Order: sequence, then C-alpha cells, then structure tokens
Amino acid sequence: MVDRLGELLVREKLITADQLKKAIEEQRSSGGRLGYNLSKLGYVNEKDLTIFLSKQYGIPAVDLATTEIDPEIIKQILLN
Repeated sequence: MVDRLGELLVREKLITADQLKKAIEEQRSSGGRLGYNLSKLGYVNEKDLTIFLSKQYGIPAVDLATTEIDPEIIKQILLN
C-alpha cells in the first residue's frame, strides 16, 4: 500500500511527485509509514489524509478528539 498510497495521492493532486519522492527518502532513512512522513514533512495534513484513506477503504473517518466513546466499550477493551 505504501507505493500505491503515494501514487494515489499524486493522482488526486494532494501531493506532488517530488513531495512523494522526498517522503519516501525520509521513510527509508527514518522509518515509519509513508502517510506519517508526508504529514511530518508538511505535505499533507492528518485530517486530509484520513479523509482520503476513508474514501479509499469505504470506511467512515472518525475524529476521536470529538467523538464520545461509550464507557462500557472502553471497559470491555481494557478488560481484554
């Protein structure tokens, strides 16, 4: 998905081919996922990347900073 993600982002004009190249270089030297490196370098913000990935996977994006999670669900997760 790494190479494909970059190609898709370029195709959708969210980043340039040069930005993709630099992010891949950063990924090779520092590690981490491509999306993280694109965000770290300031080429795409996390919100736009999340929305893009949401559309690609057909799964709604959820902003955990503004979403209230049922305490019972949290309890179940912590118990397992």
